[in-house]
Amino acid sequence: MAPPRKIIKRQLEILVDYLEENKDISGGTPFSPIGLHAAKVKWTIVAKKLNAVENGAQKSPDGWKKYWFEWRHKCRKKAANIQQNQLNSSGGSQKVTLNDIEVRALNINGKGSVEPSITSAKKLEIFLSEDSDSEHQLRIVEDQDTKDIKPTKRRQMTENVTRGGTPPPEWAMILEDRRIAAEERIAKALESIASMMRVQEERRNTIEERIVETLSSIADNLQTLNCSVNQKNSLQQIQQMNHEQTETSMKDVIFL
Repeated sequence: MAPPRKIIKRQLEILVDYLEENKDISGGTPFSPIGLHAAKVKWTIVAKKLNAVENGAQKSPDGWKKYWFEWRHKCRKKAANIQQNQLNSSGGSQKVTLNDIEVRALNINGKGSVEPSITSAKKLEIFLSEDSDSEHQLRIVEDQDTKDIKPTKRRQMTENVTRGGTPPPEWAMILEDRRIAAEERIAKALESIASMMRVQEERRNTIEERIVETLSSIADNLQTLNCSVNQKNSLQQIQQMNHEQTETSMKDVIFL
């Protein structure tokens, strides 16, 4: 058995190109069976393109979807580590080590590239997760007397690039992992519900067809029965008329 192929740069470029044009499937799970079906179709399309790359990895649509979320998480973690290194470098001019594809991946959902931090800033913002409808944000407030961290209210994410930042704590990474896992569970549940709805619809159509066929058969049988009854009545009338004519003829003969 041949060893599994690695994902190559060309596949990452195709994946990022496609998600830049279809951001609705890059952030999270649609919350309706119709949206779920549309997202599934799009992941099937991009999976065919990715699997067609020569010497590249082969994955199912769900496999590529799962890889995207995992790779995006790694890009965020890498960006956070870069920011931490910049903070620890005492304002030194350290180059950003994110490559172009990673920067584009972060920008798909509104995350900007990592840049050297501004030491004089008093407020730093980091975005931990995105989905197709709303974004969760945590704001770290630095003060001379306190270093307490408090979460802010959820707000809609903008396309503005966030300047500066600190790496998210470990518990925040755990929360994001849980969110991704929850999205996958929701996707499976919605897919199951949509499948059940399709099965019920097919059963309903089958029952309706059978009812129509049964009613049509009953109507045909009634029509046939009516024809038989009419023929029988006609035959009885003819027989009765013949009998009456015979009796009349016999009476005439007797009188003669």
